Amino acid sequence: MGALFGSGSGEQKAAAERARREQQIANDRQLATQAAAEQRTGASRRNPRGRRLFVADAASKSNLS
Repeated sequence: MGALFGSGSGEQKAAAERARREQQIANDRQLATQAAAEQRTGASRRNPRGRRLFVADAASKSNLS
């Protein structure tokens, strides 16, 4: 019962800590790759602006409501 509440062996704690570090490294690498790809493409992540996303030519659309 004690193992359920964090009083496991030192080996289990070390393995859990190692897994957390490896996951953090993987997350950091993924973010770095994504940021590098965005830099190359010049794309920016802006919030969508309503129905204008779905109109082929927003300038010719007189009523966007």
